[in-house]
Amino acid sequence: MKVILGVDIAKDKFDCCLLQNGSRLAAQFPNHQTGFRELLKWLKKAGAPRADLRAGLEATGPYWQELAHFLFAKKIGVAVLNPARVKFFGQSQLARNKTDRGDASLIAEFCRVHDETIIPWQPLSAQRLQFRSLTRLLEARKNDLARERCRAATGDAFARADAQALARLLQERVRKIQARIDALLKQAPELAEQRRLLCTIPAIGPVTAQIVLAELPPDLQTARQAAAYAGLTPRQDDSGTRRGRARLCKVGNARLRKALYLPAVSGRKSNERLQALAARLTTRGLCKMQIIGACMHLLMRLCFGVLAGGKPYQREYKGKKATA
Repeated sequence: MKVILGVDIAKDKFDCCLLQNGSRLAAQFPNHQTGFRELLKWLKKAGAPRADLRAGLEATGPYWQELAHFLFAKKIGVAVLNPARVKFFGQSQLARNKTDRGDASLIAEFCRVHDETIIPWQPLSAQRLQFRSLTRLLEARKNDLARERCRAATGDAFARADAQALARLLQERVRKIQARIDALLKQAPELAEQRRLLCTIPAIGPVTAQIVLAELPPDLQTARQAAAYAGLTPRQDDSGTRRGRARLCKVGNARLRKALYLPAVSGRKSNERLQALAARLTTRGLCKMQIIGACMHLLMRLCFGVLAGGKPYQREYKGKKATA
């Protein structure tokens, strides 16, 4: 029988709820290595076997990562949950209160009910983890740089000078972070080759390629899963006789959607497949943003295709349906 451990984690502490043989135990530990070892002692005292134990954590912020890696190293099954699923599950249970202890109990109950559909968490390799961290840091510094450049265009002389000085500093940081990413890719031939393959797709440049490579999980099995992970699948809005406008569901990785937006806009001219798709959807009367969303969806599928196949983009590739 599965033993469920629900964990509600914060910066300094985490609350636990253990479901075992119909009983429910609660405890709280500090969120550092000493607290992790105390958690193991508590589990051992409670008689929870590691082989049958499943720990559930919400993927909120970075505070869950250290505990998840610790539990995985100790051969304990870990499930990293989408916070939205847990939230709506709580609403379906008519949960009226919100406390850290209550959230841990809710997470444990969610894992118990949905145990068969929860996919076990697998940590990224050290190189991929560092690569993702650097690409996210680069994106943050570029956003800071854009903000300071806008500030440098307004305000009094002192404010402009200060913003210009900070912009120069941020520009240097952006250059150094990108150099660090390039150095990492030289040490990781597999990642470097995958970025090269992504760059063979018209409209996908090196920066977009490295964001896609960093954010797209390597264990996805199909292009449909990749599009769904990026939140690029259509969301229908029909009810009775009403036929609403289809939109992107946007339930997925926002960084991937942001990275693919401008390539999809420019790709309607530089990529033959996106150009043909845009023309076909225009004749059907779809609006501009719907067409761009469809192009983003197709670009995500193309990115997955070259990564899964390990071959460069083929302009003349027709696919199974077209061949049939």
